[in-house]
Amino acid sequence: MEPGLIAEWAVWGKEPGTNGGYQVLAAHPPDRSADFNSAIHHWSPGTPTRGEQLPWITIGSTTQPDGTPTIGVFLLDTTDALDHANRPIYRITHLAFRYDDVHAAGLGWRALAGAALDAAPQLAEPGAGPAVLPFCNGDQLLTRIGHLVTPRVSDGPLWLAAAAAHLLDGTLVVTGARGWQPLELLLVLDTVAALLPFGMRATVSAATCTSSGSDVPMRLYWGNTADPGQTCLAWGQKEPDLDALSPEARSYHDLLIRSWTEYGGERVLQHLADARAPLDIADPSAHVRAREVLAALNPALAVAQELREGHEVTSERIDLALSEQEIDADSLSVLTTRKLEDPSFDLAVLASHMADPDTADQYRTKLINDLLDNNTDVARGNFESMRAALRDTREGLHPLDGALACVIEDIRADHVQNTSDPVVERLLPVVAPFTPGTMTLTQAQLRAVPGLAGRLVQALYERADPAARLHAWLEWLCEGPGQEIAGHPELPLLLDLLNSGTVPSGVHRKWAAKHPEGAARLLEAAVVCGRADHLLQPDFFHGLLDTALRTRPSTTGQAARTPLTRTLTRRPATVRPETAARWDVLCALHGLPPSGFTTAVETVPGPGTPHPAGRVDTYLTTLYAALDPRPVRPDAPSIVQHLLAGVLAVDPDSGEGPGPAARLLTSRILDGSGPSAQIVADAVQRLATEAPHWNETREDREWLQRIAERVPELRSALALREVYGVASQLSGTPQDCETLAAQAYAARRSGVESNGICAAVEAWALRGRTGERVLRFLDAYLMQWAHYVGDGHALEEREDVERALARNGHDSPVLRHYCDHAIRELNNRKSATSREIQQLQEKKRRFEQEIERLRRLATSAGRTRI
Repeated sequence: MEPGLIAEWAVWGKEPGTNGGYQVLAAHPPDRSADFNSAIHHWSPGTPTRGEQLPWITIGSTTQPDGTPTIGVFLLDTTDALDHANRPIYRITHLAFRYDDVHAAGLGWRALAGAALDAAPQLAEPGAGPAVLPFCNGDQLLTRIGHLVTPRVSDGPLWLAAAAAHLLDGTLVVTGARGWQPLELLLVLDTVAALLPFGMRATVSAATCTSSGSDVPMRLYWGNTADPGQTCLAWGQKEPDLDALSPEARSYHDLLIRSWTEYGGERVLQHLADARAPLDIADPSAHVRAREVLAALNPALAVAQELREGHEVTSERIDLALSEQEIDADSLSVLTTRKLEDPSFDLAVLASHMADPDTADQYRTKLINDLLDNNTDVARGNFESMRAALRDTREGLHPLDGALACVIEDIRADHVQNTSDPVVERLLPVVAPFTPGTMTLTQAQLRAVPGLAGRLVQALYERADPAARLHAWLEWLCEGPGQEIAGHPELPLLLDLLNSGTVPSGVHRKWAAKHPEGAARLLEAAVVCGRADHLLQPDFFHGLLDTALRTRPSTTGQAARTPLTRTLTRRPATVRPETAARWDVLCALHGLPPSGFTTAVETVPGPGTPHPAGRVDTYLTTLYAALDPRPVRPDAPSIVQHLLAGVLAVDPDSGEGPGPAARLLTSRILDGSGPSAQIVADAVQRLATEAPHWNETREDREWLQRIAERVPELRSALALREVYGVASQLSGTPQDCETLAAQAYAARRSGVESNGICAAVEAWALRGRTGERVLRFLDAYLMQWAHYVGDGHALEEREDVERALARNGHDSPVLRHYCDHAIRELNNRKSATSREIQQLQEKKRRFEQEIERLRRLATSAGRTRI
């Protein structure tokens, strides 16, 4: 480096043969003599003893008058002269280099001291100006100390790192190396300081030797022993003491060793040498600032060490550290562990590290735990953030694919096979479908393990817009050669159905017979996706019908537990009447309500919609066609009976009964041949007698009358229905009781059993003072019968109703209330009768007394005449 550095200088000593004191003998600039004298006194290493190896070299910070920081080099050497007392005269040559020039040149203490020693003889010559010291590339710090720096961590770097850490804590005395030349000793100190940020050289002081017992201010120096409170390290000690380090210094030491291990000594020293902003080593925050400088070499390494030391680290710093390209495996493991403990859903920073086996394993473990603990939202957020950070290609998603496939396998291996699978039932349904050609390992799992794909499909049914999501998932699942999906032959066919909107060529009666469960699941998917009309065509329907006939319930009203039963419990959203008829036949065979008729035919028409007769006729035509094949004929009556029971049902909450289409269907069935009349009669009778909450309309009553005209045995049921209707409008007044009794009498005469009348009376009586109402009704009922048939038969009819009440007594409190009230009434009448008897007996006594009085009076009158 030409022309070199310019330094101010001073020569300090005393004149030979004199008894005066030491002083600045020459300096440049001359007017700085006092400043130089002060600096020399401050950094004096003491007085050498005879035989000491000289020169002693001291490095210390000084300043120019304008405050510019400088690095001072002080060379204490002997001379040939003696003073007045024949004592040897020592000389200190001091050179002051501007700190900015030193750090710009990248020079260490050894280079500065070597140049100062070369220049010292010429400085005291008369008229000497500023010292100009030439330097070359070989003089730079890292070049000078290079032979002490090994690429890997060994004994030498371990000692140097310990010395640098102790230097952060306070004064460090280095011992040993006897016989070394001063520049060699300084080079060791220079290397120790090189393991701290270069900027600390603005305040760090050093000395190759000090006199014993001297109170010297140097921070780092060679000596024999350390004073109390100071640290002493022997040069080359294989296991330097680290226990005395402060936590902050130990943290710096550990990070220094880790960085050296990861990057090699040369890179670490270069990084520290580049940190040339001045730092005060005496500042309380010096440890922290030094560590911050070292941490900048690799934030990931530094943050990982903080975590190991138990420090709190913000999630932002964790993310920043994980964003580094170069992270050693140990640090990555620590950072990944901490990141996965963070409540944040965003794991994008881990995406680039998923190729690391430990990172992938930790991610997989967290995903498993979140899913098994029902933390689906967390699992979803983690998965989607990871996925978004990777390229949406097979290769880009491969790390995530491998992790997810392992999660599926691990859960299956560690948990009961038949229980729910959290991946396919909770995670996949809530994430976006995978692009075909990606996530092939996961795809292979779902294809190979029976039931997994089906569980995913079932879970998708419950999501919004299931048709679109199911289509997208099937395009991924069924993509590529070898589309066979274990246990689910229907899924490729379902994809064809969703693509074309028509029945796939492979779907027919024989296929349905061969794959009964798959056919049921295919129908279920078609219903969910609004494709039931496309699928439930005659050929496929008969295949389902064969299965239904084999698996129908053994007991009436009992639903068989089959995949087809599960399918039929879903209500199709929109189907044509002919599809609805086929659907309802299957429902009837499984003891389920006819939801097809309700959806396709009975639906309340909108404005301008024509009368439902056309839909009913189409439905009925298809129904009869479905019941015509020989295997179904024996079940046809029961199917029609079940169908009518469903369409003539009454809503228990609203009381709404059959609509126009249901009424019309009943009439159309009645027009048919065979046992139709009896089936209709039974269904309408159940409606009329077993649905007291039915709020029938005028149209309902007219329809019932028309049915009764064609089926006379319904008249009694309708008469009973009238009793219910009248009872629902009456209270418990005597007049209301007489009205109800008259209606009950008419129903009884039309053939209604007393049990039916009893049920209507019970329902009416429970709405008020039950016992009082029943007693009044029975009294009025007795009078009705007595008026027409006499007291004897009337009493029998009343007792028949009472016996009906008794038969229902275990289910209803009506009889108890009636008996209690009637007994109270009879007891009251009995008491009243007893009082009347007493009053009559008193009258009889008075009558007898009056008769006796009159007799006595008559006798008395006779005696008077004589």
